[in-house]
Order: sequence, then C-alpha cells, then structure tokens
Amino acid sequence: MKLLSKVATIAAIATMATATVAVVVLLSPVQVAAEPQTAAPAQTPAPTGTPAPAQPSTTQPQPAPIPERPPFPPDAKYAYMDLARVAGESIDGQAANRQVQTLSEQKIQVLEGRQIELQSSQQKLQQNANVMSAEAQLQLQREIERLNIDIQRMTQDAEAEVNELQQTLQLEFQQKLVPAIDRVAAAKGLMLVFSAGEGGLVWANPALDVTADVVSELDTASQQTP
Repeated sequence: MKLLSKVATIAAIATMATATVAVVVLLSPVQVAAEPQTAAPAQTPAPTGTPAPAQPSTTQPQPAPIPERPPFPPDAKYAYMDLARVAGESIDGQAANRQVQTLSEQKIQVLEGRQIELQSSQQKLQQNANVMSAEAQLQLQREIERLNIDIQRMTQDAEAEVNELQQTLQLEFQQKLVPAIDRVAAAKGLMLVFSAGEGGLVWANPALDVTADVVSELDTASQQTP
C-alpha cells in the first residue's frame, strides 16, 4: 500500500475545509457578475528631447486598492452573500479551518513516520537477502506485511477522523451562521438572501452583497461569547 495517495487524500481534505464549512445553507446558490472596470486614463506623451537617465526604483509595489463597497439600496428586498468568503473571513470559519488543518497535519506526520519504517524494512530485505537465513527473511517479510496493513488501517482511520471533525464543525458553524443571516435580513428588511456560488443568477448588483454584514454579525457574536 503506497502512502502517497493516502496522504494526498488527507491533505486534500484539509485544504477543502473552507469550501466544506461553507456548504451549510439551504438557499439556491447564485453567481454574481463582476463590476465593469473603469477605463484607465490616457497616458500623456513624454516631451521630445534628450531623455533623462533612468533611475533605479526604490519603492516597493503597492497592492491594488480594495474597491469601495457601494451603498446598500434602502428599498431593496433581496440580497446575496458569498458563503466561501464568510467561512474564510469570519473568526469562526477561520478557527474551524485551523482545526481541520491541524488534525490533518498530525495524522500525516504519524503516517509518514510509519512509512519510513516500512521503507527501511523493505530496503533491509532487498540489500541483505543473499546473506539472511530463510527464517530471517520470512520474519522480515511478515514485518513488512504488518506495516503495510497498519498504514492502510491508520490512513482509513485518519480520513474518518478528519471527516468526522469536519461534519461537527459544519453543524456548529451552521448554528451560528443562520442566526447571523437572520439578523442581517431583519436589519435591512430583506425578503430573500441568496447564496453566491456555483450556478444560479448570472448577474446581481454589487450593492446587494451582504457578505461583509454577515461576517461582521458572526464575529460580533463570536467575540461576545465567553
């Protein structure tokens, strides 16, 4: 049994924590179109003549500014939110992701240690087969088989434990997320809140995005909880 595929499976579970935690709403997903970009101003042509020698730049490139959030329409009855952003930006979502990542890394470390033992035994059998007695070879082969079985079982147990933790965290996150959405909807007088994700609407007004409001409600409740 090769460990690589099993380790990759557990690692993939950890990296999918955000998306997994986010799948907790029963609303239909929607897809939001990006805002139209403003055309860049025309460049002023450089004056003719002898160009000045180029000077090395000493300034560090600055990150692109975050677009200013449009004001929410006061009479709007519909809004949408991005569950992946809520899970990735909120305090509770980030904490859940760290828990899954930590557990996955622990399991991978244990499995890698057992894999080293297996490789050592296989190398020993390969290099010393000509000088070992038949009984010693048989004993070493049995040890290799035992290690292979242990790795297989440990991998399955690790995957099950990580999946169980994810399911628990999903339920806990949902119990906090739904009331936060309720509070945002009530404060804005909304009738529907859609989920921005895969499929659904092809366009929505960016001013109707209440993702930041839901994150703020989640974080406020999380900070108030002792």
